[in-house]
Order: sequence, then structure tokens, then C-alpha cells
Amino acid sequence: MKTILITGGNSERGIGLGTAKRFAEEGWRVIILDLAKEPGDVCKKVVENSNGAYYSCDVSNKARVDSVISDIFKKIGFVDVLFNNAGILQWVPFVDVTEEQYDREMNVNLKSMYLVGQPIARKMMEEKRGVIINSGSMGGKDGAAFQSVYAASKGAVIQLTKIMAKELGPYGIRVNSICPGIIQTDIGAGAPDPVVPWIERTPLGRLGDTDDVAGVVWFLANEDSKYLTGQAINITGGMMTF
Repeated sequence: MKTILITGGNSERGIGLGTAKRFAEEGWRVIILDLAKEPGDVCKKVVENSNGAYYSCDVSNKARVDSVISDIFKKIGFVDVLFNNAGILQWVPFVDVTEEQYDREMNVNLKSMYLVGQPIARKMMEEKRGVIINSGSMGGKDGAAFQSVYAASKGAVIQLTKIMAKELGPYGIRVNSICPGIIQTDIGAGAPDPVVPWIERTPLGRLGDTDDVAGVVWFLANEDSKYLTGQAINITGGMMTF
């Protein structure tokens, strides 16, 4: 049985849990790391039905991450796919961003990819196989007003992904990032602009949902994408084309 580890997978409307459902349906073991002390009902069901595990974990806390990853290696073993999905978005004007807000967003969106990704990547290097998928964003390519820290962090994720792909490729490890647009999640619902203009800007004429994203993650995790690495793949309904 193959195993996927997903960070940020407890929200019922989130990309993480939507992806967890897809992989569980495909027969994979699902491990979820999330800040919540206890998994929600849907998350708990997905984890249990996939013979997986749930860990309450602040992915920006190195000591906690190290403890959790060590336990995963001991109890479950190799992680075939890491989906670095945890992220937050704070809509704040540039001139009003506090140091605390900056640190929190950068730590969750970017630092966590080092903390979780490093021990997983080391194990993949030993095995000479594995896939890492990092959650970027349309905002990492063309950010909107009032999301300066988010856009900066996601732009960094896109660049980090390219470097990881170059360094880990010789070990048979593929690394890609996804760049969702306006997806119907709790984060997407927090946008200050009305929904209609976003729909009008989208050639496909609708907002995305978590199934749209999960399908791309599934593709990137499997052999159908075996010659694809270092890419930042848009999932925007055509709103973003570069």
C-alpha cells in the first residue's frame, strides 16, 4: 500500500482533505498533519478507512515536526508522496502588516516546507524514489492587493520547488508545485472582492473546487507524470496562463 502525507488536511472545505479523500478512494494510506488537536468527523473517517494516521502538529514548529516524522517512520515506514499543503492567507494592506502577521504567514506557508520536507526528502534519497508536491498559488505568480505576504511566500514556494527538483532529481525524486486560483474553500471565501468578477475573468466560467485540485495532485503523484518535475502547474480555469 502506498502512503501519502498531507499537511493541512482537516478542513472539510479544504484542498488537503479533498485530496485525502481522492487518495483514500484510490486505495492509498493517508497521513494527515494539521494544527487541530482532534480531526473532524470527515477527516477521521478518511484516515481510519485508509489505515492511515492523524497527527496534531504545528508544521512551523521544528521540535513537533521532528517528533511526528520520527513516529511516522517508526510506525508506518516510507512515505511515497508528500503533499505540502498547509497554508494561511491574511488580507492586509502592505503598510499595515505587522511583524507577527508576517512571521506567521511565512512560517506556515514556506518554513514548514523545509521542516516537513527535509526529513521526508532524506528518506526518499535513501530509497531513490518519491514525489513531493508543494502548494503554491496563482498569487505566487501574480498576487492581488492586500496579500503581500501570501504572494511573497507562494512566489518563494514556486522557486523552492524548482531548486528541490534540480537537487533531488538525480535521486529519482520528482518535485512539482500546484498553483490554484480561486477555489471554493475557506481561504478562497475570504477574498475581499465579490465572487462574480472572478468568475467573469475565468475562461471556463466557474470557480474551481477541491476535486479539480485533487485530480491534478493525483496526476502528479503517479507514473503518468514520471517525466514531469520542477513545474508550477496552474489550476485556475484559464485565469492564469503563465
